[in-house]
Amino acid sequence: MKSTNIRAFAREKKMNSSSSVKLCVTLWLLILLALLASCIEPSPLYGTWADNKGNTFSFFNDDTFSARVVSYGLAQNYNGNYSVLMNTLTLSCTNVDLRVVTEWDIRGNIMYLDWVSAENDSMSMTLFKISN
Repeated sequence: MKSTNIRAFAREKKMNSSSSVKLCVTLWLLILLALLASCIEPSPLYGTWADNKGNTFSFFNDDTFSARVVSYGLAQNYNGNYSVLMNTLTLSCTNVDLRVVTEWDIRGNIMYLDWVSAENDSMSMTLFKISN
């Protein structure tokens, strides 16, 4: 009788330690996943930017943008795709035949960029983030 109790106790202890190992591994994996997820930072471009001249740019997380650019008192709407390489922003418009390659910089909630229109007019813009 005593040896049966000892075997049952040893079997139960073995199962408990196996469950403890599985629990520890699961907890470590969850912690690692949380750390990795916290390292992913969205692009600072995402959101809507505007200035007091009526220019607005909206950048979306699917690499598309929409813009309203005012030049000589006339507003033109642009839509398309964008890509970023370091501090170079490429805007490829799909509604007009225009591709703008410009340097950009964000300092706090202010973005600086140069826009070159289809007429080859260059405008330096200072845009403020108005929404995410």
